[in-house]
Amino acid sequence: MRALLQRFSPAARRFLAGAVLLELSHAFLWALENLYVRSLGFGEADVGLVLTCAAAGVVLSTLPAASVYERIGPRRSLTLAAGAAGLAMLGLTTATSLFSLCAWSAVQGAAFTLHRVVAAPFLISVCEPGLRSRLFGAEMAAHTVAAAVGLALAGWVAGSLEQAGLFAETGALRAALIFGAMLSLSSVLVYRRLPDATGIDDSDGERRGVFSILAPRHWGLWWRLAVPNLLVGLGAGLTVPFINLYFTDRFGLPKVWLGVVMATSQFAMTVGVLFQPRLVERIGLLKATLLTEVLSLPFFLVLAFTGHMGVALVAFVFRAALMNLSHPVWRQLIMELTPNSWRAAVNGVAMLAWNLGWLSSNVLGGTLIERSGGWVSTDSDGYVLPMLGTIALYLLAIGFEAAFFWRHRELGRSPPEPELRQEPPPQAHSEPQ
Repeated sequence: MRALLQRFSPAARRFLAGAVLLELSHAFLWALENLYVRSLGFGEADVGLVLTCAAAGVVLSTLPAASVYERIGPRRSLTLAAGAAGLAMLGLTTATSLFSLCAWSAVQGAAFTLHRVVAAPFLISVCEPGLRSRLFGAEMAAHTVAAAVGLALAGWVAGSLEQAGLFAETGALRAALIFGAMLSLSSVLVYRRLPDATGIDDSDGERRGVFSILAPRHWGLWWRLAVPNLLVGLGAGLTVPFINLYFTDRFGLPKVWLGVVMATSQFAMTVGVLFQPRLVERIGLLKATLLTEVLSLPFFLVLAFTGHMGVALVAFVFRAALMNLSHPVWRQLIMELTPNSWRAAVNGVAMLAWNLGWLSSNVLGGTLIERSGGWVSTDSDGYVLPMLGTIALYLLAIGFEAAFFWRHRELGRSPPEPELRQEPPPQAHSEPQ
């Protein structure tokens, strides 16, 4: 791993270091925010509203984030994202009203979105073609490892402070969130050392950015740009937010073991990502994406119908690893095929499509879990139908990916193809864990 990192450019290594710090910070927020809001005396509905505001911040800021990158470049965009994320976490620790909690949560969501919009085009710009698969894989591995470590560290910091008698519950959670905010703010120091480039290439005489892609003459691109990501977001939203409930409701898995299960899936995904460049070199970017996505679906089918907890745990780990293994490969494929000045816009539109799908299907997924027990068979619970719906939506997304990009199926096995200059295709999608 050390030898591989040394092959990356200094800018790529600095980005990875900053991304690790920011992901550690985000893990603190993910693990503790809902507990902190509830410790202030707010109910579950209020907690849900705060989390919804964060999601709204993500959706509403996606296209503006691409415009910010277009105007100020990667160094200042990443510095702004890290600084805003840290300040938003500090704001949460000082908020006392539901309105202020929602406002700071929305800012946090927007800051995270800006970072994700900038990441893919920046990585492409600072890495030679032969190392791009490894760099995207390394970024994914860095995120998953940092998330797993951050989740464990967040609980340990808050729990230790409370058990030591230094703080009551609210104070311990607040102190842990402040520590997480410091991690985010420390990444500002790393990102400030990145190259100060705009990331925009207008040498062909036509300025392409987030607003040009919205022009009427490009509306035909939206179908190709948004549909795969929208379908994956819809499928993920039906089931992924309820995986913890699936294990506790169907198998009675103790809550203390849920974190172990999630961390194991993160570890399996990290191991898979490390082997991903070899797969790309053998079969190309598109085929590697399609293969890992297709292989994940039988494990989802097992999750839907199995009544054995051990089988379900193994299926969950493999499904999560395979489906998410496609993420860095897909991102690289789209960035390779997209002109430099389109990349932030393509990234933003694709993220917007995925997030809209995710938000749209969350409520439907919860409703189906509550009401669809016995619909598939007399002894089926409410998780079967949403999981079958997820499989169907993923299959549709895989079909669209193959149809849109099959002519680029050899990309990754040979020197990169010339950039597409007329119709940039969609960018990567991901599924949260």
